[in-house]
Amino acid sequence: MTSGNRQRVRDRAYTIWQEEGRPHGRDLAHWFQAEAEISPAFPESEFRAFAIAANAFFPALLSDEALFDPWERRRHFDWSWQAVRYRYRLCAECCAEFEALLADPSEAWLAGWGDEELNYKIDRCIYMFFMSGLSTIESFIFCLYFLGNAICPKNFPHFDTPKKINLAVTGKAFTAAFPQVAITRQLVELPKKPEYMTLDTRRNILAHRISGRRSVQTCGTTHADGTYTQTWEETWHVPGFDQEMPFGEGLLRHHLDDIMGLLTALASASREFAESKQP
Repeated sequence: MTSGNRQRVRDRAYTIWQEEGRPHGRDLAHWFQAEAEISPAFPESEFRAFAIAANAFFPALLSDEALFDPWERRRHFDWSWQAVRYRYRLCAECCAEFEALLADPSEAWLAGWGDEELNYKIDRCIYMFFMSGLSTIESFIFCLYFLGNAICPKNFPHFDTPKKINLAVTGKAFTAAFPQVAITRQLVELPKKPEYMTLDTRRNILAHRISGRRSVQTCGTTHADGTYTQTWEETWHVPGFDQEMPFGEGLLRHHLDDIMGLLTALASASREFAESKQP
């Protein structure tokens, strides 16, 4: 977060505190709320327009056709659509909490010593962020698969075995059923995008293997005039990551921006697709 944005968040959090009657002990809650208001927004309008267009392909939620569908295809679509919003919100909240923690660290942490409680809280934010970040995209993919099944059932046969539905399966199904549309290109290209690959790699390592820890490396240089300069570099070190994560308040922020970019592209292409296939 830039210093300008941080000041905007601080000012907004102070205003929220005043509006709530200046309660004690709710500083983090006010910071998170201000952060959510000022941070890059979820592509809500495109995402809702996609849902409205997609609804035309499903029976009404309380109709006999929906109530007696043993595979609950309408519910799979609706609930995975909602999950995209929830997972993204969780990412945004983890990012805000992470920045708030680093904005007020302990003296031991500032001195480069260990602070086990702070380390745990930071690790929890990073872990939940990357778990939820990839889950945000996966929920969208799941949602698209059930829309594809509603339009062209023969190419989307796994509606009764949802565990088989993933990005590769969904991309293959859309390629077979709708080879010329923009959302198909998005699905095919998604696994090759650096933003997605980073989320995938880091979620896999964090979910199944190991935790991380702050690493501080210092080096010094003696100059010709006899003066000495010391510099240091902070990273969040996780064995197995392909590259170190520069540690600081912006560690999660640019990944949140990447997730929003991926979601915006998917939402726009999905809306266009659903609108173009109206029955």
